[in-house]
Amino acid sequence: MSLLMGKPVIYLFSPLEREVRVRLGLAPQWSISALYPVVPINQTPGGKVHQTVEWIARTQQDGTLTETSTGTEVAYLFWEAHTVPDAPRSPPPSPRVEEKPRHSERFIPNDTHITPQNSVLLSIEALPIYLDKTLKMLVLHTEARTSFITYWLPSFLKHKHIALRFLPQSSYEEAAPLDITPTPDVVTRIFMLFHGVSEDELKNAGNGWTEAVDRSSEGVVFWQTVVGVDIGKAADENLFRVLEWGGMEVSC
Repeated sequence: MSLLMGKPVIYLFSPLEREVRVRLGLAPQWSISALYPVVPINQTPGGKVHQTVEWIARTQQDGTLTETSTGTEVAYLFWEAHTVPDAPRSPPPSPRVEEKPRHSERFIPNDTHITPQNSVLLSIEALPIYLDKTLKMLVLHTEARTSFITYWLPSFLKHKHIALRFLPQSSYEEAAPLDITPTPDVVTRIFMLFHGVSEDELKNAGNGWTEAVDRSSEGVVFWQTVVGVDIGKAADENLFRVLEWGGMEVSC
């Protein structure tokens, strides 16, 4: 089954107006389904990265961007991808969320998992507030938090309970490498995985979801360590900052 990698958007915040080249690559387990502004998709089969796209944009001090080839003014760069079910895969281990992110954790888009050991579990009623607090702590500004939650809300509302996790940036970077010139002072990439959990699954003690429920009551600060966010730099408006957010609903 193909999974939709939903609305990753890339913001470029620069205190100075400048021309910026943004080059995105995708691992073979992903295939681009939409881009805006529209730019060519370059195919590089057989390599670690099998698709690349490149935007050249001029930043404005108010955060808006102008894509140079078309003159299109945008708030961010948008891309979307579907997983490729038959692409080679090899499942990574799933570390506990309390552990410091390890570069050895691999994120494989078409074979990724959410477990009680690497997630939090929330009722649909508690989810929006928890998510807003988490995203704010990860230095997403108001518009980004609002867009994130409202984009995913229709998918959340199909379920009574949601298990979710945020990926370490280093793991996400391997699946979707991002190269930006000139080099930003800080890059923050927030990527969420989530899965609906049924009442029957919750009632089955053998599934272990109690652990994820308990973790959801422990606050949200630990996600800063899991993701690997430099809070000081990410919030410093005097720096050239890049922010990306996105997510994906997984089947298990």
